[in-house]
Amino acid sequence: MRRLLLLACLAAAVCVATAAAAGITLSTGQSDYTVLVGEEALFPIAVENTLGADTTGVLVREVRFVPEGGEGSSPASQSQSRTVTIFRDTTEITAGAGTAAAPGTFFFDIAFEYGNAPRTRISLPEIRVHVVSSTAEEADQQNPQVSSVSSVSTEAGAGGQQGESPSSSTKQPGQMMQDMGSLREQAAREQDRMQALRSELLAGLEDDPVVREIHAVLTSHGYTRAATTINPTGEGTGTFSFEYRGGAGDTLRAGGAVENGSATYAAYTSERSLVVPGAVVANEIYRQYAGELADAGFFPVTSSMNATVGASSVGIGFVDGQNRTARIVATLSGGEVRDVMLEKPSDFAWLAGAGALCIVLLIGYLVRRGGPGVPAPAVSPVPRDPRGDALRLLEAARGEFDRGDRKEAYGTAGRALRSYVSSAYGAGTELADGDVLRVLKECGHETGVASSVLKQCGAVSYAGSPPRNEEFQTVFRTIEAFIRQN
Repeated sequence: MRRLLLLACLAAAVCVATAAAAGITLSTGQSDYTVLVGEEALFPIAVENTLGADTTGVLVREVRFVPEGGEGSSPASQSQSRTVTIFRDTTEITAGAGTAAAPGTFFFDIAFEYGNAPRTRISLPEIRVHVVSSTAEEADQQNPQVSSVSSVSTEAGAGGQQGESPSSSTKQPGQMMQDMGSLREQAAREQDRMQALRSELLAGLEDDPVVREIHAVLTSHGYTRAATTINPTGEGTGTFSFEYRGGAGDTLRAGGAVENGSATYAAYTSERSLVVPGAVVANEIYRQYAGELADAGFFPVTSSMNATVGASSVGIGFVDGQNRTARIVATLSGGEVRDVMLEKPSDFAWLAGAGALCIVLLIGYLVRRGGPGVPAPAVSPVPRDPRGDALRLLEAARGEFDRGDRKEAYGTAGRALRSYVSSAYGAGTELADGDVLRVLKECGHETGVASSVLKQCGAVSYAGSPPRNEEFQTVFRTIEAFIRQN
């Protein structure tokens, strides 16, 4: 008896399988599982996808239940096929058949089909789930686990499953072959239907204005589309995901939804700064806000875009050395910037409010002191030194560059030029780049040098261009000469 049991275990070990084809692998750790009456008949299937892309196919499952002592009767059976996407990071799926009210055995035949004709089919040998009425029987029914299993891939329509275990006495071979053939035809029809829906959605997305807007932004920053995933939920509806790869090997995912054949939105988020439309970083209001954040020690770290039919929203995230965050949000329509908003940290508002309150109290105090009968003491005005202040700021920029804070150095250098023009020719208030050029023009000064230098500073500090040593030295000398000679 013990020898027969050993032979049975060895046979089961040979039958447990891994099903693999073209980088898709399905496997189970054992061929037999045991559950108690009333418990759900479930078991895990390990999945490995080495194709390098999300793969959509049809998971085909046939289940027969044979009651205990009912070997001579016709088994109750059910078939199911459903569309399943095996993502690149999918590691496990679950197969099940509900519960049983009496002891018996579930027999599972599971296969996965995908691809165009000839369709690829991978199948697992028969898996059994024994339903028992007591934990003692559960222990008796446990099958030794198998750590190494193998099987053969087949193409759909090429006959019955390969690598299958010998049929038990409850199977009816002729009927099973007929059922499997019918099941394969059903799965093939479903696969063809889903493939047609995917192709229809993809063809519409290629010319969709919302998708093209996102695609144009990403390709302008050196990204190329590397993978496409289309998940239809019906005719003309579904979701999509595009994977883009940059020149440095980084990846970025853009996705959205489709209704009635048109994209309702397309969006992406990047951990790289300023992967956004060029119209945003060239906008004067954006540059002014970005300059304020740079002056406060913030630098851009993330970017995102959400394109819809009516308008698109672009966000640039900033952070400082204390991990405080800020955000600039721009709204575009027709490729033009319509609105720019600055979302500052909450303590910015508190500090601004406190500063305003101090100013009000100071004014009140000075008014009271300067009342009738109390002559105000003469205060000698402190002479302004716009050139000296600007040159000291420029030296600070060089110090930042030497310490490795190169992006910040470009921003500080540009601020030195703006502050000098504002103090020497304007009202001494903070000026944006466009205002600097306007003030110089009104004063009869040539604007070509200032315009070129400010664009170089903005390209590095705000637009993400790489800082270069020789270029910074040229910028530094140009600004220094402008300040000393004007």
